Amino acid sequence: MIKQKFMSTFKKFKELQGSPTYLARGVVIGVFVGFAPLMPFKSAIILTTTVLLSCSTVAALLSCTIICNPLTYIPLYYIAWIIGDFLLPGKASWILLEQTITQMQQSSISEAIALAADVGLETIIVVLAGGCVLALPFAFFSYPIAHHLFQKMSRKQIN
Repeated sequence: MIKQKFMSTFKKFKELQGSPTYLARGVVIGVFVGFAPLMPFKSAIILTTTVLLSCSTVAALLSCTIICNPLTYIPLYYIAWIIGDFLLPGKASWILLEQTITQMQQSSISEAIALAADVGLETIIVVLAGGCVLALPFAFFSYPIAHHLFQKMSRKQIN
């Protein structure tokens, strides 16, 4: 089943129309957004960015789907949290979360909600920072690889 999905996605990449540069730029956007923890906004970010930067929206969406899917959500977010916790130590550590839960148990409902909101915002910031740092090298190295592959595929179509 996974092999069939991979082959189907690869076939979709082969069917993409456009110059290798246009398609590879789309892949870069998709790779960056796929690694970055931007879950509810990924498609909107891809659509907006690819239109503004004039690159392939479909290549971006396909790349993002390969990277960020139900099999990879948890590991990607966990790695993003680890990197973010390293960059912003103490902002969203397990110790802080445990302390906050203890405080919430001893607080009124309105105080507990305020504590949860504070920890939630801090955690989002940590995960976003870590995810963006994680995404940058993958996006950077995806361009030459994608460009090379799209050039090879376009040469095969011409011959």
